[in-house]
Amino acid sequence: MSLTLSHAERTYITAGIASKNPQRLDSRRLDQFRNIEIDAPASLQADGSARVRIGSTEILCGVKAEMDPQTPPRVTASDGSTSIAYSPWLPNTPRIKCAVEYSPALVQTHNTHDQGVLTASLTDLLSACFVQNGSHIGPFPASQFIVLPNARYWLLHVDVYIMSWSGGNVLDTLFAAVFAALWRTRLPRTEVLAYEAPAATQDMVDADSDPLGMKFITRGKRTNAPAVSTSAVDFALADEWDDGMLLEGREELPVCVTIFPLAGEQHLLDASYEEEQALSSSVNVIASATGRLYAVRQNGKHSLEPEKLYSAIETGVQYAKQLAEMLKQ
Repeated sequence: MSLTLSHAERTYITAGIASKNPQRLDSRRLDQFRNIEIDAPASLQADGSARVRIGSTEILCGVKAEMDPQTPPRVTASDGSTSIAYSPWLPNTPRIKCAVEYSPALVQTHNTHDQGVLTASLTDLLSACFVQNGSHIGPFPASQFIVLPNARYWLLHVDVYIMSWSGGNVLDTLFAAVFAALWRTRLPRTEVLAYEAPAATQDMVDADSDPLGMKFITRGKRTNAPAVSTSAVDFALADEWDDGMLLEGREELPVCVTIFPLAGEQHLLDASYEEEQALSSSVNVIASATGRLYAVRQNGKHSLEPEKLYSAIETGVQYAKQLAEMLKQ
């Protein structure tokens, strides 16, 4: 980063925070957030969007749904005595793709290398919250991304644009913008227009036999009746984008709360850019409004005692619930 605090500035900030009556540069309490400004929707072209400002840090997030044609490969699984061939119910490519970029204007005030490292780190951390895990993609049930089984799927592009990070607390602001955008994202309802009867040679899964216990990842239960139509081949939108369905599972969307452990059991929240440079260690706690913990990341040159780390996680989860409820409004 371009800003480097002098020894006197660093001492002034840390001494004020560590005093008996803690003093911050902007007179906030240690656990007090700055005002969070939310502008949603921020783009009429996106299926969900939000612009979030914390201090002078400003981040824009846009979500765009795309129809993605995919043909999942046939997979054969065996337990030694029995084998079964099936098509996974979702392709092995992500259904939610995240990308983080920064404004070219930041090149004038921030080091280009630092910008690249930061955006790559933020992209990886954000993407990790939306990976497929069993029947869910991040917080979302995966079934809502299927339009035509084994043929058409929804693909969500989550694009984040860092307009300014001069106020610090970039990660909390970024996750707040993503939360606000996805909370308002709608997928259009679809309806099947045509079906194709299965070929006589097509592999069927007996509804009463599941020796491998794998029906949850196959095409589902099928009967051997030749007249049953089981393969949808065409669809249409049942309503307009503005009248679509809100994402199921959005109550579990993650937010981030960055905790700076201090002496004793105190913590500093929503650090300004200067405070981030002055303090040595922080903990990013990524959790949902229901208390689901997605990730914990420690930053800084110094290690933390387990007790301090656990305390920071508990504090982060507590404030994540409050932050998520505020972003829903």
